[in-house]
Amino acid sequence: MQQKSQRACLEDLELRKLFAIGEDTPTPTHTMVCSCAGCCRPVEYGLTAQSVTPQAAASRFGVRINFAPSDTGTVRGYKTDYGAKFSRRGNGLTYGWNSDHQSRADYNDDTRYDSLRAETNIRMTNSSRWSIKVPNGWYEVRVLMGDPDTFNAEYRLNAEGQPVVKGAPFSPNFPWVEGLETVRVTDGQLSITSDPSAVNNILCSIGIQQVASPKPTLAGTKISWSTASVQSPIHRAEAGSVRIGDKLYVFGGFTTNYARVTGRVDILNLKTNQWTKGRPLPGAQTHFGAATDGRYIYLAGGQYGPMLSINGTNEAWRYDTIDNQWTAMPRLPAVRFGGQMQYLDGRLHFVGGNDTSRVRSRAEHFIFDLNRPSKGWYAGAILPMDTDHHSSVVVANQLYVLGGEVEHGTSYLSNAGMFRYDARANRWITMPSLPEATSHVEAATLTDGKRIFIIGGQVNAQQLTSNVYSFDIARNRWVQHTSMPTARKAGIAWMMGNKLFYSTGDDAKFGEPRTTYVGTIG
Repeated sequence: MQQKSQRACLEDLELRKLFAIGEDTPTPTHTMVCSCAGCCRPVEYGLTAQSVTPQAAASRFGVRINFAPSDTGTVRGYKTDYGAKFSRRGNGLTYGWNSDHQSRADYNDDTRYDSLRAETNIRMTNSSRWSIKVPNGWYEVRVLMGDPDTFNAEYRLNAEGQPVVKGAPFSPNFPWVEGLETVRVTDGQLSITSDPSAVNNILCSIGIQQVASPKPTLAGTKISWSTASVQSPIHRAEAGSVRIGDKLYVFGGFTTNYARVTGRVDILNLKTNQWTKGRPLPGAQTHFGAATDGRYIYLAGGQYGPMLSINGTNEAWRYDTIDNQWTAMPRLPAVRFGGQMQYLDGRLHFVGGNDTSRVRSRAEHFIFDLNRPSKGWYAGAILPMDTDHHSSVVVANQLYVLGGEVEHGTSYLSNAGMFRYDARANRWITMPSLPEATSHVEAATLTDGKRIFIIGGQVNAQQLTSNVYSFDIARNRWVQHTSMPTARKAGIAWMMGNKLFYSTGDDAKFGEPRTTYVGTIG
């Protein structure tokens, strides 16, 4: 019954808010991030700050299409495509396929779910192309793919040549994948195509909304990039890192193309560029939150095992950087993958992450008072967005949380939200959104006390990026700097004076490099 209500809620939320094109639909009682059960907080289909488009002007084109056999019903608020070739329809729109796909339309009437939109679909081939006639301009395209009983699939879909979906079913509880991208149309037709790497592409529905032209991000100081002399002792991605003075502590990570993990602790002397080893991790090897008070390093939550392992934990540990010893701490109130943790005024703040499903993103905020350990972890103000694989940083005794994603392991929809925590009032303050929704920069988010830098990362459709941005705290604005030489995510970064360093991670060109980029600012 819970799954049924979630599917029905998904359709209602989209009708009310997501692609608002003038239908006579009810107004939600609260906001998209309300945790009230009556508002059906979106969990599996995380409607992120970037994915929710403001109410469109009446003159802008917008439509939602459901793909289904001709003998099934219609979905409220959606036009229907039955698989016919591209032509003008009776509803006044012109759309369709490059060849007849009617025999490829399917309806899987699964009693576990209550969503015709998610149970009807058209099965694509690698040569399939669907197009719709639209005015030239910019469009937000959101796609739902999948089938309740199909798990041998790799969903890959492009819109106007840009990747919009790259994901796979995670489990019987998460058989669908979403995609979101903003594309430009210059020839009067918006087209979607199967990517050659797709396996069993199954298209359920598409939402298309014309939007204003993207505003360019202000140009920041140029950065001159080169390869540094320091190298990582091993290949690793999604390692945790904490800096104390002139030492950078690097914990765990994936190795061997995510097939294995390491429990190594490596310590880089930032003055001599020499590595030494610390005592190996006692717990999870990836996906933990990490923080320090200047002597001790604290780790909480995380994942045991290689990529897509569902062996999560709520364990918490303290590492003594002087005695090189680990000590167990009180556990988090819940299992979390990919959360963030920071130290602030004698307290640890753990925010966000995935729950035991490893897919659903959460917004809970747990606090641990190091001066009152018997109190255990207690609840702080909930972050205004569900997120995982986000980043965080403390500047001038202020905690900032940035970006991340939802639907980890399936859709990887990126978040653009940024929030600052007011500890005295126990509330989150909304800050200017990231220039591009980005995740997997947990260990590549830095500060010089005046700016917050994010380096590389992952954007929608699991695309890696080389972009470098900084947020000027005094001016309250983002700027874009010179990009890294190659796109990387899940690496570790540090600053030394006017130099940025970025090491290891997952590189779009070089795989899992040990090399380090160094960028001189100005």
